[in-house]
Amino acid sequence: MNRILFLIIMLYLVFPSAFGQYMVAVGGGDPVMNASTRDTIAQCDIRVKYELKFMPDTLKRDQYKTQAMVLRMNTKGVSQYQEYGNFRSDSVSAARTRNGKIKLSDTNEAIKYRTKARDNITIAKSWPEKSKILVKEIIGFDGTFYYTENKPEFNWEIDFSQTKEVAGYVCHAAKGTYAGRDYQAWFTTDIPISDGPWLFCGLPGLILEVSSLDEEFLYTCMSIQEDTGLIMLRELDTAFKTTRERFLKAKERYKVNPAAGVAAMVEAGKLQTTMNLKNRKPRAYNPQEKY
Repeated sequence: MNRILFLIIMLYLVFPSAFGQYMVAVGGGDPVMNASTRDTIAQCDIRVKYELKFMPDTLKRDQYKTQAMVLRMNTKGVSQYQEYGNFRSDSVSAARTRNGKIKLSDTNEAIKYRTKARDNITIAKSWPEKSKILVKEIIGFDGTFYYTENKPEFNWEIDFSQTKEVAGYVCHAAKGTYAGRDYQAWFTTDIPISDGPWLFCGLPGLILEVSSLDEEFLYTCMSIQEDTGLIMLRELDTAFKTTRERFLKAKERYKVNPAAGVAAMVEAGKLQTTMNLKNRKPRAYNPQEKY
């Protein structure tokens, strides 16, 4: 992907509401743009950093990728889960926003923290209601989509006789099932918050490690620290509300052929590139939710 197209895509991902809306400062100074909107949903108390190890292609079972993820939550059970680089980027842009505007130089600084994430996903638990979750993601150039539904049921079977130390905490074992996969989880009652990475929840303590029994997904706690910041959802007012089924189908289409959205913009005359975006080989996609 050429550099100009890459920068356009990154700008769109970081500040979709400001895409193409520049206001040049008087005197030729640092250009200014509309900042992303943010909804504060809760005060944060704890930040947990996880390493996600996953298998992108089930035909290449010896090849894994890793990604840093972060879960920010409070003692009341409200939480937000996202890719760690995206969290750092959002933190920079939020801190440097003034009166709904942000300088282009600050936008560029925020972009630096964004890594090549597997998902630009945000998951809020116990929000907008205690029994609900909200899942939001930028799905290529189709835009940002979200859905809300009841918290998932894993039908956990707890075994307090099995213990294991994870990140310095004594954890107990539990096995559960969700969306076509079986999981082994390790949770600690020392942090009595029913939460965990990704969609995991429902145990009498924080999940610090969890893996699919087919060894295709593994989440491991790397650190736990105090966090007194705000838990915020970005760009929710401009996102498209949908259903979980449509959300997953749109995500699969993009993952299999990520260039399709760019090609559509080129054909519509909204973007120019010398890249050949047609007849590309479909990419391998191994969704964590099989149905």
